[in-house]
Amino acid sequence: MARKETAEELRKYSIVPLYHQIATAIEKAIQKRIYPEGSMIPSEKELGETYQVSRVTVRQAMQRLLDNNLIVRKPGLGTFVRRKVITQTMDELLGFYPSLLKRGLKPRIQILEYQVVSPRPEVEKNLRLPPGEKILRFVRQYFLDKNVLVTIQMNIPYFLARHWTQKEAAVKNSFCLLQEHAGVQIRSSAVKIRASLASGEIGGMLKIPKGSPILELRRLTYSVEEKPVEYAILSFPGDSYELTAQLQAGDWQEFRLGNQ
Repeated sequence: MARKETAEELRKYSIVPLYHQIATAIEKAIQKRIYPEGSMIPSEKELGETYQVSRVTVRQAMQRLLDNNLIVRKPGLGTFVRRKVITQTMDELLGFYPSLLKRGLKPRIQILEYQVVSPRPEVEKNLRLPPGEKILRFVRQYFLDKNVLVTIQMNIPYFLARHWTQKEAAVKNSFCLLQEHAGVQIRSSAVKIRASLASGEIGGMLKIPKGSPILELRRLTYSVEEKPVEYAILSFPGDSYELTAQLQAGDWQEFRLGNQ
């Protein structure tokens, strides 16, 4: 059933259509955070029972909310309050956390994992590690309010990571740790981007159902000596993040399509 806070009594003899009244009541509940970002809206059946109206009327109310970009439908899962979309440029990927601060956003950070381990094959290959070399793997969650904005899995050779503590890692981004504590001069990062579906592990980190759409960025960072010093995997909920790029005249010549 719809929450009592949203179930305002409908004025059935008003000139304002019933679907409009229902949409307004739900919009107020979203604004008051009775339904926070990312939370599920009651089903059409539940709303119909609450307001004693037909599904057609409820569907019209939902369509109004959709048109106003307040909710989003996820097939097989339900209807949810739309999350705020974070927009970043390609250049800002080199300093993800500082770029958020510049926008006036102050995400809360939580470390989920911090341990010295043997690298997974993907990590070992990208960091060009010899057999038996250990890495520091630590995973961070970034929260805006109660919503997880991103999780970042960082993999750094342990001979570099041993120069800082977990306490220091809790308050500094990986680039600061590498440069200020390990004496690494960072030259560049190569980024691969792909759309994917959340595994059980990633879904748990992002607090979204397994199989939900996500955006994955794999970032490989190099020192000035052209040695890989960090391999990071950033995972974003698919409905809350977008990446932009600006092309200058002539840049199109650098792009090639397969089989051309």
